[in-house]
Amino acid sequence: MYDPVVLADVAARQAVWEAEVRQRLAGAPAAACRTQSGLPLKPVYTPADVARLDYATDLGFPGAFPFTRGVRATGYHTKEWTRRQVVGIGTAEETNARLRYLFAQGQTGFSVCGMGYANYDSDAEHAEGFVGRGGVWIDTLADIETLFDGIDMRAVTINQIGSSIPVFAMLLALAEGRGIPWEALRGTIQNWVEPGGQGPARRGNGAVDILEFCTQRMPRWNSASISVRNTRDQGCTAPQEVAFGCFQGAYTLAAAIARGLDAAGVAARLSFFLSAENDFLEEVAKYRAMRRLWARLVRERFGVTDPRACMLRFHVQTSALALTRQQPLNNVVRSSLHALAAALGGAQSMSVNSFDEVLATPTRAAATLSLRTQQIVAYETGVTKVVDPLGGAFCIEALTDQIEAAARDLLATLEALPDRDAFARMQELTREEAYRRQRAIDAGELAVVGVNCFGDAADEADGAPRIAPLRYEPGWRDKQIRRLEAARRARDAGRAAAARARLARAYEERENIVPAMLEAVQAYLSIGEIARVREAALGEPFRPTTWNFGR
Repeated sequence: MYDPVVLADVAARQAVWEAEVRQRLAGAPAAACRTQSGLPLKPVYTPADVARLDYATDLGFPGAFPFTRGVRATGYHTKEWTRRQVVGIGTAEETNARLRYLFAQGQTGFSVCGMGYANYDSDAEHAEGFVGRGGVWIDTLADIETLFDGIDMRAVTINQIGSSIPVFAMLLALAEGRGIPWEALRGTIQNWVEPGGQGPARRGNGAVDILEFCTQRMPRWNSASISVRNTRDQGCTAPQEVAFGCFQGAYTLAAAIARGLDAAGVAARLSFFLSAENDFLEEVAKYRAMRRLWARLVRERFGVTDPRACMLRFHVQTSALALTRQQPLNNVVRSSLHALAAALGGAQSMSVNSFDEVLATPTRAAATLSLRTQQIVAYETGVTKVVDPLGGAFCIEALTDQIEAAARDLLATLEALPDRDAFARMQELTREEAYRRQRAIDAGELAVVGVNCFGDAADEADGAPRIAPLRYEPGWRDKQIRRLEAARRARDAGRAAAARARLARAYEERENIVPAMLEAVQAYLSIGEIARVREAALGEPFRPTTWNFGR
């Protein structure tokens, strides 16, 4: 990128500078010389650190392959990121009230946690103490109808956290009942094909069933959201987050192709779910590196030539791992910086964790503050006025290159392993990094303000603001059971029996399960009843909970 004469002059000047500061830098702590993920850092960067980069092929312009600088040519000038605070509290009524409040405050996307995570209903013994804790509880289509009461499905983008096929079918049923064509729905389902799971080309793989159905019937819906954000919260590094995401994305795309789907058509509707951690510069570089690596992978591996199908589009949820129970108001600052990194990294969608989320489900005040954080970043900082504003910074470009190289090497290692071994290796690496991180915190090598530095027990006891977390209401379960019983009484028994039989046949004959699932939820079969049908048809043992029920 630079003339050799210029680079020679820079090298000479750098040598003089280093001679002057070498002694002063000798005492710097080891942590100051590495990113949080362990990548080596220099105290200063120069054109020499980016000399090997070719602007046209490695960076390019925003909206142009390989999308290092962003997937939209105009950045946030013509389309802001979606402000999608995660909501999930009590029953559908409580969650609906929180959603409508946040939409009135400027939220622009729908994201609800807890929908369909369990394989049982609220009246099952396993549900004792769990209904409404950690997300909204869904039993039947009646709950989804209540959840969306007063919310126009066409006016918001819908994010389904988790890939529960019954809940996905409930969304389709609700839209159909409201006269909204599925083609008009905009949203995402957190769906991907797990390495080592069911054969990807086989019928009976629910993740691929969703890919197939959405590709054929829902052109504006993202049929997969490759989630590595939670893996990052479990402890993996930034390069590992990139590599794991690309590995799972490529595996999912290959599974869709094996089913007979068009590579470009599926790739164009894949999205990713990423984290934002404390190391600000590393995080900004991570998003840029992943865009470039994914674009090249889709083109080189799968022969996709349409640039739009090579775009990495992603949602960011700020880190939960970085938040602390000690001095919880410090979490406001942490999450604000995470949000700023996501914006500078070009996220398409964002949710900012509330400061009290480490204690309990966020209160309304805390959730509002998180939304205001996004709005301040968007409207007061000025970072949206320039597309990829940190692009060209020597440090950012060098880190982008480092992260891409490290992720590419790890990706090659994973792909050389059998599917199940690759998945196990990802889990093993994550555990190792989580242990390394905790050891660094315990040793004081990784600073956590209020935990291993700048903490005062007396201040905590006497002067710290009192945080009143949201309390779990035992009455939520009784209320939900009454709703479930009412739905069962009101439904047509004959229609429910026919839908149950139809669903069993679809499982047994390995059909695409979505149409039969749609009939089942329209007959108001509950999630627990649907789970029993699946277990009987496939001969699978009962599992009380699973993140991705229906696969």
